[in-house]
Amino acid sequence: MTGLGLLALTTSGVGASESRYPAGKLPNRPYTLSPHDRGWIIENAWPTIFFGEEAVPEIRRKCRKLAWASRTLGLMKREAELAMATPPMLPVEPAGWRHDFYSRATAEHLLWEPDHPDEFLDPSTRQYEHDDAQHRAWVLLAHERTYRLMRSLAVLYRLTDDERYAEWVIDGLRKAAHYFTHDEFARGGALYYQTLYDAAMLAILGNTYGLVRENKRLSADDHRAIRDSIFEKWMPNQAAFLEKHPTHNMACYVSAALAYCGVTLDRPDWTCLGLGEKTGMASQLTNGLRSGADGKVDGFWYEGTMFYHFYSLCPLVTLWETDKRLGGKLANDACLRDRFAAMFAAPVALIDRRLRLPAIGDLGAPRVMNLAAYRHLYEYAAGKLDFERFGPILRSIYDVSKAPRLDLEALAFGPDELPVEAAPPLTTHGLVPSPSKDEQRAASNGGWAAHTVLPVAETGVFRADKPHQMQVTFRCGHYNGGHDHPDRLNIMLTAFDTPISPDLGTPGYSLHGATHNYFRTTLAHNTLFADEQNQTEDAVLEWRPYADPPRARGSVRGKDGIHYTRTVFFAPPYIVLLDEYEAPEEHRFGWVYHAYGEVNVTSPVANDERMVLPPLPDEGQFSVFTGRKCGVALGMVSATWRVPGGIGLRLLTASDGAFEVTTGKTPGQPWPDALGCIVLRAPGRTRRFATVLEPYKGQPACLEVSLEDDAVIVKHTAAETRVCKW
Repeated sequence: MTGLGLLALTTSGVGASESRYPAGKLPNRPYTLSPHDRGWIIENAWPTIFFGEEAVPEIRRKCRKLAWASRTLGLMKREAELAMATPPMLPVEPAGWRHDFYSRATAEHLLWEPDHPDEFLDPSTRQYEHDDAQHRAWVLLAHERTYRLMRSLAVLYRLTDDERYAEWVIDGLRKAAHYFTHDEFARGGALYYQTLYDAAMLAILGNTYGLVRENKRLSADDHRAIRDSIFEKWMPNQAAFLEKHPTHNMACYVSAALAYCGVTLDRPDWTCLGLGEKTGMASQLTNGLRSGADGKVDGFWYEGTMFYHFYSLCPLVTLWETDKRLGGKLANDACLRDRFAAMFAAPVALIDRRLRLPAIGDLGAPRVMNLAAYRHLYEYAAGKLDFERFGPILRSIYDVSKAPRLDLEALAFGPDELPVEAAPPLTTHGLVPSPSKDEQRAASNGGWAAHTVLPVAETGVFRADKPHQMQVTFRCGHYNGGHDHPDRLNIMLTAFDTPISPDLGTPGYSLHGATHNYFRTTLAHNTLFADEQNQTEDAVLEWRPYADPPRARGSVRGKDGIHYTRTVFFAPPYIVLLDEYEAPEEHRFGWVYHAYGEVNVTSPVANDERMVLPPLPDEGQFSVFTGRKCGVALGMVSATWRVPGGIGLRLLTASDGAFEVTTGKTPGQPWPDALGCIVLRAPGRTRRFATVLEPYKGQPACLEVSLEDDAVIVKHTAAETRVCKW
């Protein structure tokens, strides 16, 4: 294997303000979709927004008139020189599953370095790994990256008329056409492991071919090979998939491939499928977003995960723009336009002060998942959908992340200039309903941010600047299965601008075994369960953000008639939880909470033979709950975590009877980023737990929590607080 000119070279003449790289240096490894890095401009951020020749006039105009665009073009040219130092890299061997490109030791996303071409780096341990599945995944990623480079160089060719760019791109197209003849690499009708990956390859190759197809270097045989070997041969599988699966994240990519390539190759039958009411974009926007009782949507993608929300949105941009090129039948539909815009708005309702996003559902990296990673989408939203609505959010992304404005999507879609001011501290600038002035006064939450809710997803966020920059996310709503997790009534806590109790998402799907499966269990979340089983039902959210204190209640009607109710009182610097269980027969009611750092129980906990429960399992999801210490509490339990960064978290819990307390360690994501875990269990047909969570620096102030018939009583150094049940 050879590299792609990826040496640790310095781009002479490129200042820090011009480059996305520290000290003007280009990265010394290819961008293989690491959550920590977006790579070169010409590698193009992934998930990619597909565009082709239709964007060239706009890019040319910006580069001619705008200083930031001209600087971006200059850096792209420097990157291209390094890329063209070696030929397009398309290994002629079977491609594998991208989810195999993870460390078997830590679940961290691997990196490939040209200096170590036959092994892959785990950046967390600095160790190299290699197995056959990882290698096949690298083949897929190498092809994807090369196709993205080809599209970028094709754009440069159209902007500059420099034939060297076209020559490199055409070399890549010929190699691609040859690769697509290798039927022996296919599985299940797809060349690149599965239909989804074929769709992304076909869409970006359609982009690329459209940009260079008029070049005289392409012979009649070249055109025939590209059209027949790549598109005519493999597109029927796309059409067959879409007719069977019209609404899904995979269907978004298949729709985009059909619609865009149909326009490029004059195949209106493909385009009609990609944009059709029953099989294409209209279906995605109609069925992919759930409606509330009032018929309105909140914009969150139906699969119930943050990652797949953005993953689905990227190809929908291509579909939307393709429809506009054809007259805008869908884009002119006010209902579909509102739904499309709502998809950009929904994640903003859940961000914290640093624009971090909760990694709910599958995938995502909890410490690094951030709105800034998807700034290419907000370039599009601000430039093409609604500048007044999304421009301030785009400005906030650049202000908070300190990232320079250097992206292909900024050139193709973004506004000429950013707004003078960023969005006011998460008023969300019309992205979610704004509270009235009376409601804002009633909240008295320190002022940096509004409390926000996604009413259909039934996920709400409480925020306060003072004290402690706190944010609590409360997850209820419909359980979808698939990429969704059995995590209803889960809470996530950030304080002092630091994640303390996150949702972990998941690493790649290929990491089989108990540790990997654990992330998709109820035990992995800060919630309630019974009989050591997952709770897989829906939770109904009641949202009262302007009560005193702000509060929310989630209710689940579970299996065997079990009714769970969790009430969250947001009373900074505390969060108060009242958890209630009710069932027609006796069960073992469970309660679990995780936070970064080791957990220590400081209140007396002793064995007590008066309450005997079968031990927690050692197999399945519980096998990763290690270093256990167990006892029975007859009164209040106090526990503390030392969160990295000099932060403490105190937990005080009381119940209406004796309960078992088990502490230990659970995996993080990646796995070594471990959390301290506490599990409470109590038998009965009805039980209640009252809990206070207090993040702090220095010394905690909370002293005691207790239950009364209709209230939780919290004693702290300043006074006593009575929090009514509801």
